[in-house]
Amino acid sequence: MALLDDATGSLSIVEVLAAMGPGAASAEPALRACKPLNWPGYHWNAAWAASQMGGDRTAALRLSGDAVLTEEGPYYGPVHLLTEFGPAAAPYADRVRHIMENTGGLHRIEAALALWSGTGEPEPSISVLAEFVLPIADGGDDHGLFGEALRALARIGTLTPATRAALRTVRGFDGRLAQERNYEAFLQDEELRAAIDYLLALP
Repeated sequence: MALLDDATGSLSIVEVLAAMGPGAASAEPALRACKPLNWPGYHWNAAWAASQMGGDRTAALRLSGDAVLTEEGPYYGPVHLLTEFGPAAAPYADRVRHIMENTGGLHRIEAALALWSGTGEPEPSISVLAEFVLPIADGGDDHGLFGEALRALARIGTLTPATRAALRTVRGFDGRLAQERNYEAFLQDEELRAAIDYLLALP
């Protein structure tokens, strides 16, 4: 809570408080009162964190959902936060689908995951996520987005046949699966291979 008084604010502190859930409920007033300077979208994350701590989930969903509906591209608002509200975010599914179809990179992955979370339907999300997996099997090197796609697929728990085949190919690579070329390459390789093993164990 003391770190919330930092004039620059901290998204990391918000995430820690959210992870504590109801155990951090006493910090909710301070969280809502904080006015950080470093990121205009802080209030979306603060409302989401407060909802995780026992606050008003409906109000937090409305704040994030309305921002997603009104914010223009290329960012389109906090679509990633809608994932945390599950089926309650279903009313925003059409907008999330639009975002998924009109963005690329991380935003496309986040929208695909949010669409699945709101609708409960694996498709078209898993086919979109496959776009970040298949190129790695063909020698691509964007391991950052590959890792994000793997984490999203792990939450969904379903693979396309093409994705499963690609992951088998990638698992057989001798080289490290890593964007970095320093000591972090070891860690990234271990993380990605563990995610691949998890996904290939899915029925």
